[in-house]
Amino acid sequence: MGQAGEGEGRVILPAGRGGEDDPAANLALEEAIFLSNESFVARIWENRESVIIGRAQVARFETDLARCEAEGVPVVRRFTAGGAVYNGPGNLNWSLFVSRKMVSGALRYESSPRAIFRRASAPVLSSLGACGVDARLDPPNSLVTVEGKISGMAAYVSRNGLVCHGTLLVSADLARVKALTTPSPEKLERRYARSRDVRTANSLVAADSFIRTFVKTLADETKLTIARGRPDERERRLAEELLEAKYGDERWSLGDPFGWEEGPRAAAEAE
Repeated sequence: MGQAGEGEGRVILPAGRGGEDDPAANLALEEAIFLSNESFVARIWENRESVIIGRAQVARFETDLARCEAEGVPVVRRFTAGGAVYNGPGNLNWSLFVSRKMVSGALRYESSPRAIFRRASAPVLSSLGACGVDARLDPPNSLVTVEGKISGMAAYVSRNGLVCHGTLLVSADLARVKALTTPSPEKLERRYARSRDVRTANSLVAADSFIRTFVKTLADETKLTIARGRPDERERRLAEELLEAKYGDERWSLGDPFGWEEGPRAAAEAE
């Protein structure tokens, strides 16, 4: 399916467990969709167990690299800001790509990070509520229940559009989450983003029910006809190029983010 036209959007859903769960490939696709989007795209996706760090983080201070290597847990940098998050069994990822053309409605182009997080979190919270999960936004970019943090968000905004994506802990091993995403106590220069050691919790939502409700909620809030689709040829080709040039390169994920040849990007700030 190609790019959506005016009044239309796409939703890209998981292809099935083990089908498309490579973290480097998935993050390359995130950037490819962002760079290509001309309308509205929503995506629900899953990674195999991995640690995903923010654009301005240094991996060795955000996770135990020796443990990750020994246990075969990849550490991959995303192109958005924010802290380290767990991906893997019991976790869903959600993404919203909004074109600059969307200037009205509940989900529309914004340039302020706080406004982006507020608008993007609304359909997630509404869908969780419809599924019986009482959650709220803890500004600027966390979704929490009384038990703890169930979702963290990160965003990137340009003159052409924005992406806001987040995790959703459903039924993850929380001890495993903590073991892989507890930051070291060392202090770094302010330009390096640091994760916070917070209490996490599972939403315990039924994943299939949440996905169905989320898609319906997005259609209601955007007033668009949202059809199920797949990445188109342009997105796939760009994702492959990004995987080869960036996301498959350990220097991108494990090196100094400000030493990467592309240089730092002005991603929306998140913690």
